Amino acid sequence: MSRPVISLFTLDSERSKDCTKMPATSPNFHASDADIVVRWSDNILFHVHRKNLETHAAGFPPSEFDAKGEIVPLTEDASTLVLRYMYPQRIPDIELLAFDHLYDLAEAADKYEVFHVMNMCKMRME
Repeated sequence: MSRPVISLFTLDSERSKDCTKMPATSPNFHASDADIVVRWSDNILFHVHRKNLETHAAGFPPSEFDAKGEIVPLTEDASTLVLRYMYPQRIPDIELLAFDHLYDLAEAADKYEVFHVMNMCKMRME
C-alpha cells in the first residue's frame, strides 16, 4: 500500500511517485557537506552525514567504508521518518503518527538498529 509523503517534504508529489523519473531531493536533508546520499523507494534523495548514521544506528556501515559517490538505495519510503531521529533537530511527535506510519517507523528502526526509536515505538504501541 503506497502512502503519500507527509508534509515535512515539499516535493512534487507526481515526481516522487514514479521512480523512472528524475529523483527529488528532500529540502530538509540536503546538506552541502553531506558525505552520503540515500535514495528511498519513492525516489527521494537524502544527502546525509555518515557520522550521524554511525552514531545513531548500528544497522548502517561505519564511516570508514567509502561509498565512492554511489547513491545507496533503501527499501523504505521517505515517509518512514527514521532519519529525522538521527539529527539534532526537533523530531516528529510519535504520539501524532497514524498507526501505519508508526508501524513502518518501528520496522525501519528495527532494521537499521536505531535503538532509541525502537523503544519509543514500543512504548507508543503498548
